[in-house]
Amino acid sequence: MTNQTKIIFLSLLISSFSAFSQKEDEKKLEDTKTLAYGVTTNNYSSLLGGVVIRSSTPFKINKNKAINRYLALEAVNLKNPREKGIISAYGTKFIFGKTNYLFSLRPEYGREFYIFDKAGENSIGFSAILAAGPSFGLQKPYYIKYINGRGESPQTVPFNADIHTDIGKIVGAGNILQGFFNGLKVIPGAHVKAAANLDMNSFNNNVTGFEIGTVLEFFVKEPEIIASKFSKNPQAFTTVYLTLYFGNKKLLKNKKI
Repeated sequence: MTNQTKIIFLSLLISSFSAFSQKEDEKKLEDTKTLAYGVTTNNYSSLLGGVVIRSSTPFKINKNKAINRYLALEAVNLKNPREKGIISAYGTKFIFGKTNYLFSLRPEYGREFYIFDKAGENSIGFSAILAAGPSFGLQKPYYIKYINGRGESPQTVPFNADIHTDIGKIVGAGNILQGFFNGLKVIPGAHVKAAANLDMNSFNNNVTGFEIGTVLEFFVKEPEIIASKFSKNPQAFTTVYLTLYFGNKKLLKNKKI
């Protein structure tokens, strides 16, 4: 075999190996896009802390591990840690001193790094998530049912720490959606999230998973959740959260980077 023949043979071998490697990567990128919806809870909320919509789409391969483009939108309710429910004489519950609800609307963009993929329907996938984005704090007045005098019917009004000083005249809380757009204020901010994701058992194209992590969130000014005469309100929130989500997977074919 001449030197020229050897060079040609070696070039063809390298080209074949490169093409094979590229096909292997492309095969790995023939993955699935996940679109899911879920409910979440955190240490600054009640058991049902909010709702989430999340999407994870194949982006590239790094050292044989998939990296996905992660998008999410969260809407969560944040409370002051000093909130305490009181039972009225009528058996209804309210929070004395609370002037506003604080809802945080969080669009997120980031990356999901797969540690190991699901090997089958009865296996578990594990990945890490890093994401960040703006925060839009929606500060909405907290309504109470208040009796001004004897024999009068209770009126549903926003709580005012300077007026509604008699706890005995408060007979309950208004609906969380009461006068939603009346007095609504927007407080901008930003947040960053680090999380671990468990992709649980899936059946056909359905998926169930858990996302557990922490969010560091900061608002440009201190929101008023509880009247300032009763408590200081946090301007930054470090939350630990758990999200349970359900969704489906859609096969993406011939995904190329």
